[in-house]
Amino acid sequence: MDFSSGDMKAAILRPVVPVGGGGSGSTPAILRGWREFRRSGAPARFLCFEDGGWVDVAGEAVGKLRQAFRDRKVMAEAVLGGRAYLFDFLRMVRIDAATGEETALGWIDDRGACFFPAPNCAGMKRKRDEAPVEDEAESSSGVDERSGESRGAEAAKKRKAGGVWVNAAAAARLEEGDKYYQVVSKLFLSYGMAQKGAVITAVHKIAHGGRARAFQRQGQLLAAARGGGAAGIPKFAWYGASAEDVAAVVERGFARTNAPRLGGRKHGDGLHLSPPQCPLSSAMLAKADGSGEAHIVLCRVLMGTSEVVAAGSSQSCPSSNAYDSAVDKLENPQWYVVWSKDVNTRVLPEYVVSFRWPKPQPVQGSSEATSKPKKPSPVARDMFPTLLAEIELLVPDKCDLLQESYNSFKMGQIKKDQFIRFLRSYIGDEVLTTVARKLRGC
Repeated sequence: MDFSSGDMKAAILRPVVPVGGGGSGSTPAILRGWREFRRSGAPARFLCFEDGGWVDVAGEAVGKLRQAFRDRKVMAEAVLGGRAYLFDFLRMVRIDAATGEETALGWIDDRGACFFPAPNCAGMKRKRDEAPVEDEAESSSGVDERSGESRGAEAAKKRKAGGVWVNAAAAARLEEGDKYYQVVSKLFLSYGMAQKGAVITAVHKIAHGGRARAFQRQGQLLAAARGGGAAGIPKFAWYGASAEDVAAVVERGFARTNAPRLGGRKHGDGLHLSPPQCPLSSAMLAKADGSGEAHIVLCRVLMGTSEVVAAGSSQSCPSSNAYDSAVDKLENPQWYVVWSKDVNTRVLPEYVVSFRWPKPQPVQGSSEATSKPKKPSPVARDMFPTLLAEIELLVPDKCDLLQESYNSFKMGQIKKDQFIRFLRSYIGDEVLTTVARKLRGC
């Protein structure tokens, strides 16, 4: 297999809402569900998690559900395959009217934004008045159906044990002598990561289940729609995100995009993946877990026909029916962008590479990067916390990376002007102006 070419000839997401909602956490879950229900546009597609993958709701039921959603009804009845179901938009579940069995429900609205339940709950099935139980497909996915407290304690133990997906049913750890371990690790280290001081701690092979079938079908559909050729041939690409998001991808698929971590450098509001020869780009988006270990995913991706989308764009879907995906440039692209509506059918996670490294400065390409930054003055340190607190009120979804960059500035790892440039590109001048006026009392 030729990884380096990116080809393989052989073979606005919103915050998520947990399924269910019993116990003390039920009220916040319902409130979050209500907020997302109000923010969503009219659904273009409804999907249910069945047989290890997301399957489209088809037939007359789609029209009824869409109309109920437009009428702002939080529940709707519809018949599928001769069976009556109740669709609960707030809890994101489909309920069998005869048995009370619940199945995860999601949808994609007319703007391309995806609304899916939390990855650790998707696909969960439960009977009426019973505790959640796993069906056959779920037992192979490694989903833990214990209480939230037990799950949290177990997750902490797993992180201390050296990973967040220890469950072999979701991803099997490869031995260093394994041929796939050697190929994947060589690919990761051969393009500058070794020089950056990266050291691989583990390689896991992800179990596919129904996702592989959906991916293969998408390849066939793309090839047919684009007249054959390379449109349906997968490319290899890297995906970088936080440890928690990577763990979610391993178990359930993509629940949100990593575009917010790029700030003004994003090429639309889609999932950003870097070509196989550019692992550093995605590694920069990988946020380490509590043990200091970061994770990056080697995926296969179906790009179809790509269009160029400029940096800083908020585009969230193809500009016309002639395109399927996006790139930063047509010649030797540094970013592949898959739109939210396609992330779980056109991107197939294959391997997780866990590694440790002295992560470079978050702002790249500046001429000052070679000089050693000085620690910020006490005045600067006192000014920025107030500024960041106000920014958090306006754009709470951008706070993680912003705080991470501020910590680097506070420790003297990046210069003040570097941090300010990053702040402007990531947050935008409009938000910063609003905050500045508020602080000045204007």
